[in-house]
Amino acid sequence: AINILNYELQFTPKSRAFSLLAYCYYNNQDYSNAARIYEQLVKFYPEVEEYKLYYAQSLHKEGLYDEALRASTAIENQQYQQRLVLLQSAIRYEKQEYSHAKSLLQHGIQGDPDVIVNEGCIGYQEGKYEEARTKFQEAMNIIGYNCELAYNIALCYYKLKQLAPALKFIA
Repeated sequence: AINILNYELQFTPKSRAFSLLAYCYYNNQDYSNAARIYEQLVKFYPEVEEYKLYYAQSLHKEGLYDEALRASTAIENQQYQQRLVLLQSAIRYEKQEYSHAKSLLQHGIQGDPDVIVNEGCIGYQEGKYEEARTKFQEAMNIIGYNCELAYNIALCYYKLKQLAPALKFIA
């Protein structure tokens, strides 16, 4: 699909097919090219807030955290507020700015499983393993069994030197 889209875009460079190309790059984990295309889409269609969000997400995935934070500040539509909070919190987390990440999550929708999981991750990084385990368990109670959450719970139990419960979650 990427080759076909690149070929088609030679003839219509400002086509919305550009969006599909960026999406393909992102899903192929080619975040550099996804960011490059989304950046152009933001210039071509500045009124489309979604492109700004996807641009910031691509920069984040590429590891360009400061650039991702700058790009995320251009998003003004309240419709994207929750996703923006999660993205900015993830960026701060990656920069090991855990207290800042935690404060951003307070602006998210409380009770949202993604917010709860992020709070658990921050707790884990801060060495608050029981708090983190509780958050991961709370998220799993909301969304149901999830192998990644079960693994996180097991890690917390392991750090708390509670090996029997740790094995229960990974066996």
